[in-house]
Amino acid sequence: MDFFKKKGVIMLLLIKAMNVFSQSGVGNHEPALQLNATYKGDFVHNFKGGIAIGSTYLGLADLFVSFSTEKAGLWKGGEFLVHGSNTHGGEPTAELVGDFQGISNIEAGNHTFLYELWVRQKLFNVTATVGLQDLNVEFANSNVSSLFLNSSFGINSVIATNIAAPIFPVTKPGITLSADISKNITLKSAVYKGCPVDFEANPYNLNWNTNYQDGLLFIIESQYAWTGSNERYNLVKGGVFFHQYCPVEQMYNHQSTHLLKSQGIYLVGEHQLSLTENEGEGLKIFYQGAFSPGNENFGYFGAGFSYTGLLSSKDSDVLGLAFSDGMRDNDCGNNEISYELTYKVQLSDQIYLQPDMQYVVHPGGTESRLGNAIVGLLRVGMEF
Repeated sequence: MDFFKKKGVIMLLLIKAMNVFSQSGVGNHEPALQLNATYKGDFVHNFKGGIAIGSTYLGLADLFVSFSTEKAGLWKGGEFLVHGSNTHGGEPTAELVGDFQGISNIEAGNHTFLYELWVRQKLFNVTATVGLQDLNVEFANSNVSSLFLNSSFGINSVIATNIAAPIFPVTKPGITLSADISKNITLKSAVYKGCPVDFEANPYNLNWNTNYQDGLLFIIESQYAWTGSNERYNLVKGGVFFHQYCPVEQMYNHQSTHLLKSQGIYLVGEHQLSLTENEGEGLKIFYQGAFSPGNENFGYFGAGFSYTGLLSSKDSDVLGLAFSDGMRDNDCGNNEISYELTYKVQLSDQIYLQPDMQYVVHPGGTESRLGNAIVGLLRVGMEF
């Protein structure tokens, strides 16, 4: 594990040096080539229940290299992105808790891999993205729920556990189209190669089987955004997905549930309930739901709130409370319900701390009957 930690630190030092160079534009003009990096590290301790009581550490280092054709004086609306990642450390869900929703959204083992590689072009009100992509960047996401560390608040468990979707940590090539129909309405659609191969057979995520005859994932989403009274922001989005059959030799695991055609629907909403004198502060809520008949985890519902600026005057702290319910078929056991209380405080422009507590009812990631788990996390985040 020390080896992978060293790799993450070396990556961050290199990124920082390159970032200073890349952002030395002329005057006030932003450079066409930009390098950015983030690092997240989670200290995790399971106090009770689950698989075992104990502690672990895990980390995620990300490097982003982007290029704007417009800023380079070539043509308008063009963008390229290369995104590499390094994950390292323990696996608290697999080793300590045994939940299937994932208490930490950076858990992936010890790997260095290509995460995104795409080209994007905007023309009038339509944006097309082609290449290696993460479905959850464009679909089924919420800005409010992204505060929380449990994986289900990022991508709902119906998509994450039932289909071979291109999401963290293994992505696949795809084509995404997004159209701004009006000021309030946006339509998105995508087709992805929906059979990600695990790191054992594809250690750097460079093995892209682009056979269009099997294993495709289709998704369509519509979203409606509006500003309510007192400039309060609101957003509701809904989508449908359909996943084709995956040949067993293409699967990242051989679980039979992944070999069936699967379809489902989802809904995501977020609303600003109150504002303070400082823009961005106040109370926000979110809710998420998903349904996919015939699967072991056939349904999901999550909801919560965040309050920005509770103890600060510069929007530098956020308090959040949320729960998620991963609904399982009666033959598979009880629903897995997770409660999360979190508090994120920005120490500087580049560093934040986020203590976090989670209570997991009926951890469902193993065949054994596991006791309810009480888990504490402390995330350290850096952005360059």
